[in-house]
Amino acid sequence: MASIVTGSAGFIGRTLVETLLSSGEKVVGIDRVAQPPRPGLTVLTADLLSGDELVRAALQDADVVYHLAGCPGVRDRGPDVALRRRRDNVLAGAHVLATVPRRVPVLVASSSSVYGGARACRPSHEAGPLRPVGGYARSKVLLERLCAERLARGGRTTVIRPFTVAGEGQRPDMALALWLAAAREGRPLRVLGSLDRTRDVTDVRQAARAMAELAAAGVQGVVNIGTGRGQTLRAMAAAVAEALDTEVSFTVEQAPAAEPGASLADVRRLRSLIGWSPETDLPGLVRRQAAAHALVEAS
Repeated sequence: MASIVTGSAGFIGRTLVETLLSSGEKVVGIDRVAQPPRPGLTVLTADLLSGDELVRAALQDADVVYHLAGCPGVRDRGPDVALRRRRDNVLAGAHVLATVPRRVPVLVASSSSVYGGARACRPSHEAGPLRPVGGYARSKVLLERLCAERLARGGRTTVIRPFTVAGEGQRPDMALALWLAAAREGRPLRVLGSLDRTRDVTDVRQAARAMAELAAAGVQGVVNIGTGRGQTLRAMAAAVAEALDTEVSFTVEQAPAAEPGASLADVRRLRSLIGWSPETDLPGLVRRQAAAHALVEAS
């Protein structure tokens, strides 16, 4: 038996796998993207909805399942994005929840986007109203409903809502990755709305650690994973300039409706459950992210 991580080749998934392996756990990583096996890690390269028997057996025999697989990207406007979100966020999630025995804990990654942003600069609390804007957020709300149904039937289920996770391997469509790429090439940083907008930026290493500790503690229900502190886009841009030792310029564009003015996590429940909440050293985090990219480019 082992811990299962779906989406194990993804941004957060890779860091979670490393976190679990470093604590001595055996891990089965499931992803459509091939990964090299290594000590402690068994790799299954498969689609969750393909009917793969090895995937089914792994899910049924797991100690704990971390379901991180899905269709990411709030800003994705591809022609088939609605179908991909339904398939990869809702249907694949439903399959995992139905396949894993009720006695086995399942931790499911939702998103802070379900809140629709912080209102009047107030932190978003797990019990607060959901105001999803855009197809990505709505697909995550549907996934959460499936989780609530499993929990109501006695299935051990945890939903996490991560806030703006950053660090090594961040997806290239996310703001810090886009800004680092633009700054390297001497292009202006594209800003949506205003440099005074804020984001609760969470270190991917600490997010992964929090997930592992929530699962180990047997926590059920919904939990925010964030810092409880907003970082302005201006501060994020300054961290990019410092990390690359360069000057940056900006182009400011109107923000689409799916872009919240601010995001801010209420982390009181997280602290009460595991005794701590993430704290982000923004300049250090961005330096780490930039260095990791440079290492990949050099290899």
